[in-house]
Amino acid sequence: MKRKLRRVRVRLMRGAGAPSEIAGGMALGLFVALLPVLGLQLPLALLLAEVLRRLAHLHLSRVAAAAGVWLTNPLTAAPLYGLCYVVGRPFARWLLPASPSATARDAGGLDLAALSGPEALSVVTSLIVGAVLLGVPVAWLGYRITYGMVSRQHARRQERRARRVRPATLVAST
Repeated sequence: MKRKLRRVRVRLMRGAGAPSEIAGGMALGLFVALLPVLGLQLPLALLLAEVLRRLAHLHLSRVAAAAGVWLTNPLTAAPLYGLCYVVGRPFARWLLPASPSATARDAGGLDLAALSGPEALSVVTSLIVGAVLLGVPVAWLGYRITYGMVSRQHARRQERRARRVRPATLVAST
């Protein structure tokens, strides 16, 4: 597992493309990772990257988008979606009128087995609103971190190439 993670990191850092393209792909992947579409994040991220490339001429790294989607994995899905629900719940109340049974149940906690109709819509709306509210800052932070890492990696690669070329030109000129 450790070896596979290192491979993904190396492929991401050495990937073709400008640092902004790689960081943009990571930001897209992180944003999609928080959306409550468990199991569809990878296809959705790749589809959005392609749509943005074709319609907006915005080139994003699909490898980075796929790597960013792995924020939501079997170990982190439940805590992340719980956090999305908690963050989105107050805002979803503004969007949807509360049913009498939902307001009575709010005092006692959430009973997932009894959800139907308006209560289920309230939970889904809370998840989506929370995912967007959390997804934007997470995507921004992921963009900034990835951009810095990739640009430093590209600068180091340019320095190494310049050091390799310089001695060869000195030998050829003498």
